[in-house]
Amino acid sequence: MSLSVRGLTVYRGGVEALSDVSFTASREFVLVGGPNGAGKTTLFLAILGVLPYKGEVCVDDVCDEGRRRKIGYVPQILKPEAQATVWEYVYLPAKFRNGRRAKEAAEEALRVVGMLELRDRPIGALSGGQLQRAAVARALAVGGDVLLLDEPLSNVDPQGRVELIGLLRDLKSDRTILMTSHELTMPIALADKVLLLNKRVVAYGTPDEVLREEVLRRIYSFVRVARVGAGYVCVTEDYAHPH
Repeated sequence: MSLSVRGLTVYRGGVEALSDVSFTASREFVLVGGPNGAGKTTLFLAILGVLPYKGEVCVDDVCDEGRRRKIGYVPQILKPEAQATVWEYVYLPAKFRNGRRAKEAAEEALRVVGMLELRDRPIGALSGGQLQRAAVARALAVGGDVLLLDEPLSNVDPQGRVELIGLLRDLKSDRTILMTSHELTMPIALADKVLLLNKRVVAYGTPDEVLREEVLRRIYSFVRVARVGAGYVCVTEDYAHPH
């Protein structure tokens, strides 16, 4: 359940979107931060093999397309079919990926996220928080040794965020999770590592190492960092330095 990225370089529309990105994570929760255009979503799409890239991406030493069977992905924008049920939303991709094990995988994933009792509910009738949990179940059912979550806390009300944070805290014990977020304060309690991107790796390390004013000011124009309790609170406005 380890993810290794070495020398990852990605071009989009002829422009270098990521340059020489390298890091490793194993059974860790990695919070991925950076301003708009930093390459956070591009990183995930390259790891999935959706975008062409130079470099190497491996999951548990599987470095070819076979690694995708070990990766679950929750995109930033969810567009489920409104008439599909929660069960269909989770089960059908698992059937395509896992064949005979799909029913078992879907049931277990829905149980883990606390939505098995909602399996017959139309996906369009879910709240924002419930939809995100269903999307996590879908990602778990198709793979999930490595989870890539792109801005899962956006478009979720405060109670839904608390529930999702609790779910991710339970999930992170036996898998590698990468989660992007513009808002770094709330999810930092989950993070074992922070990956700060701005088309290249600005910093990678523990929250104490990365969430420091002198580090954050390398890419953010406005930063306030305060030490409270057991860690850092980081408040940033999403404006990158132009250079």
